[in-house]
Amino acid sequence: MSNKETMTVIYFTDGALIEDLHIRKSLLRIPEIIKCLRENQKEFLNCDLFIAMMDQKVFLQLNYHQKSRLKVLLQQSLFQRWSRQGIEPDLIIRRRDYADFSQLASTFVKLSTIDSLQVVTIGPGFDELEAFLRLQLKVSSCSLYDMISQDPKLNWFWEGIKNDIQLHS
Repeated sequence: MSNKETMTVIYFTDGALIEDLHIRKSLLRIPEIIKCLRENQKEFLNCDLFIAMMDQKVFLQLNYHQKSRLKVLLQQSLFQRWSRQGIEPDLIIRRRDYADFSQLASTFVKLSTIDSLQVVTIGPGFDELEAFLRLQLKVSSCSLYDMISQDPKLNWFWEGIKNDIQLHS
C-alpha cells in the first residue's frame, strides 16, 4: 500500500443506538433494512420485527439474544448498502470482538499512525470511539464518517435525527 492510498477501516459499533425508538423508526426508511427484516422474521418466534422496530414495549420484550441478533442484522444491512458503493475496506473491526474499550483503543492507537486513515462506522452513529479518536488521538473530523451520513441517498434525514438525539457524528 503506497503512502498516497487511503486506508479504509469499517468499524461496527456495539449498536447501542438501535435501542432508541426514534433511530429504529428512522432505519425503516432504508430499503435494505426492510428487506433484512422480512428475510429474517422467521428467526424471531412470537415477535413481529416490524412492530419491534416501531414500538418500544415490544422491542423491550425481546430477550438479550434476540436484541443482539437484531442489531447484528441491521448493521449487516447497512454494511451491504455501503459495500455497493464499490469501495473495498482494508480492515473491518467489530466492537463486540473486544473485551473492553482499552483493547479497542490500543488497536486504534496503532492505526492512527497511518496518515491517510479513514474510519467509517456502521452503527448507526458513533460510540465512545469517536471521542477517543478526536480528542485523544487528534484524528481529524474529515477522516471519521458515519455510514448513513456518508450515503447521499440517506443523509437527508440523518442530519435531523442526529440533532434530535445529539449525536456527535
